[in-house]
Amino acid sequence: MSVVLIVDDSTAVRAVVADYLAYKFPDWKILQAEDGVEGITLTQLEKPNLILMDADMPYMNGYEAAQKLRQAPDTKGIPIIAISDGSSNVASDLYVLSDAALPKPFSADELSETIEQVLQRYKLVA
Repeated sequence: MSVVLIVDDSTAVRAVVADYLAYKFPDWKILQAEDGVEGITLTQLEKPNLILMDADMPYMNGYEAAQKLRQAPDTKGIPIIAISDGSSNVASDLYVLSDAALPKPFSADELSETIEQVLQRYKLVA
């Protein structure tokens, strides 16, 4: 079973993305975190196959979280898709550490296409 983690401080964004992923990929386990600290904790516990990471969040932003995940031997290979509007320096920095970037707002088709491209690149099953 594939596991995807959505890390975003917006409850609405997490809910919409999670609902869409549950519809599109019904066999996936979908996890949610509201900030980078919780995202790192869930990543260490659950070892998701894919992470969707927002940039601007409280406590620990997406760039800091991605940086910590990239430095840890057991999480450095997990693909990260940056889901942020790209207007801040933090978003730009996160884009550099990510395997793909999906600027907000994005459509369901754009989300699906980006996920499938990343999964194909890493030879993970969608």
